[in-house]
Amino acid sequence: MNKVEAISKIKLSLLNGAQVIAPKTVDSDKFIEEQAVKLLSNVIEPVIVKITSACFPEYDYEKYLSSEVWAIAHDRDSWLLTLADENEFALGFGDSTNEIMMHGFSSSDALGEWCT
Repeated sequence: MNKVEAISKIKLSLLNGAQVIAPKTVDSDKFIEEQAVKLLSNVIEPVIVKITSACFPEYDYEKYLSSEVWAIAHDRDSWLLTLADENEFALGFGDSTNEIMMHGFSSSDALGEWCT
């Protein structure tokens, strides 16, 4: 996977809408658009990561443990993760790509996962 493919994968997800809750005082569509721009500005050259734990392991942790997982966006200690051959995204945390804790949930909604 390369950066162009990562951006395409995120944009495809954005076409399907995003389940993001906007602050009460902000226009929801404008908020989602702003968050999408922020996400796309944080896209990195994809790198394979090692998932080592999950906040909620009872959900999608096992799926990510047994799959090829790529980090495709990064901001501070947050990583947007995706599965190599699926339109799935998850939020991960960590200082190193060799030790990522994932939130535990995943979906086809890149922005929804990123904004969790």
